[in-house]
Amino acid sequence: MVAGPRALTAKRPASDSRSEMARVLEPGGHLCLAIVHPINSAGQFESLDPDSPFVIRGSYLESNQYVDRIERGEMAMTFASSHRPLQEYFGALEAAGFAVESLCEVPVDEASEKADPARGRARWRRLPLFLDMRAVKRSSPGPAGG
Repeated sequence: MVAGPRALTAKRPASDSRSEMARVLEPGGHLCLAIVHPINSAGQFESLDPDSPFVIRGSYLESNQYVDRIERGEMAMTFASSHRPLQEYFGALEAAGFAVESLCEVPVDEASEKADPARGRARWRRLPLFLDMRAVKRSSPGPAGG
């Protein structure tokens, strides 16, 4: 089994990650991924209000680079990432010889929402923050059944 949190959303080319994952797994081996959900990286809420509109100003279907800066107390973190539409993730996995077995769209959990209401996490109960996937390596790369 290979686990890859953020492995496909980091700024490096997705092909680098998927090739390495495919290389280390034998046919029948499992790949578990957790990525920022593409809807999350495609747009933003207009405010912290729980009912705030979510707006995509550009194209969801085009890949692009972005940077998130997050501050918590005196600690600051910077994440350089790539937005990619779902079809790009699934196409890359298929081309590397994987078949997706399951996926889960993950919203903010209730405990996180209530722990710090000033951060506006309630709005993320309406849209997924993350996408968790489990895929299996097929015996031959390419389209399923091929």
